[in-house]
Amino acid sequence: MTVKVGFIGTGGIAQMHISALEKIKDAPIVAVCDTVKDKAVAAADKCGAKVYTDYSKMLADEKLDACYVCLPPCAHGTIEVELAGLGIPTLVEKPVHLDLKTARKAARIIEKKRIVSAAGYQDRYQKIIDRLRKFIAKRQVALFIGHWMGGMPGVYWWRRKNMSGGQIVEQTTHIFDMARYLFGEVKTVFAGGRWGVMKDVPKYNVEDASAVTLQFRSGLLGVIVSACCLDTGGRIGMDIYCRDARIEYTERKSLKISMSDRSECYNRTTDLAYAENKAFIDAVKLRKPELVRSSYPDAVKSLELCLAANESLKTRKPVSIRI
Repeated sequence: MTVKVGFIGTGGIAQMHISALEKIKDAPIVAVCDTVKDKAVAAADKCGAKVYTDYSKMLADEKLDACYVCLPPCAHGTIEVELAGLGIPTLVEKPVHLDLKTARKAARIIEKKRIVSAAGYQDRYQKIIDRLRKFIAKRQVALFIGHWMGGMPGVYWWRRKNMSGGQIVEQTTHIFDMARYLFGEVKTVFAGGRWGVMKDVPKYNVEDASAVTLQFRSGLLGVIVSACCLDTGGRIGMDIYCRDARIEYTERKSLKISMSDRSECYNRTTDLAYAENKAFIDAVKLRKPELVRSSYPDAVKSLELCLAANESLKTRKPVSIRI
């Protein structure tokens, strides 16, 4: 079966997916859409696709078997709802939206129709994460500390909270999602933030740093810290503490498990972009949504968690996650 693919948005993350799809058999990109025509043309030239600047026209004109949505957080609107209504399998880059109500509406349609869907949490496809999940499944985790500590991305919309959602929603969301993937669902969120460090950056209103405490339904306690104000490198990943083991996960790089009598170290070997896209395309071909490790409805739960952290930053009060 050939899966004819379309793209809505052709920026940097779309280019990653386009490159991965070039390695996958029977997944031609037939149409690309971007409001900036030159960007759409440049993307189309790489894969021989038809160019659009209006996604509604693209959806009307093309018989797509799958569609990728690769947009800045603030640009989502009702696109996913429309795609779900048409029954088109869709891969949506994270964060899947900024409006939780609209995201939930799309998720309900996807679940009702059993449409294949995916979200851009590629970290779930790592073999080292498979190993980590297997290891902690036999243990009781006492505490974990997640971190996304680094500098500020250069795209203009990232520094505006109303456009990106802030670092928690747009960037550290990978750590929040991994926490859910490893440890289950969260019951309560409490966050604190730091402002005033990045005074030299124009039109900037995102928090410089934050610390979010998570109380999981299982009783597990976790803390996820973020910073976008560092000029000297940073740290991204997770430290996990069990009674008989300490685990260091460096995001998309390595896993180290330290026990009293030995240590085990593993490096990432997975081509994440390929693994994520192959799983999605295979799911569409075989009509098996379960092949995707991060479905759109599941990603909406990670969005809810990140937005709850933002709410707690704003109110300085704990926020309960909907059960």
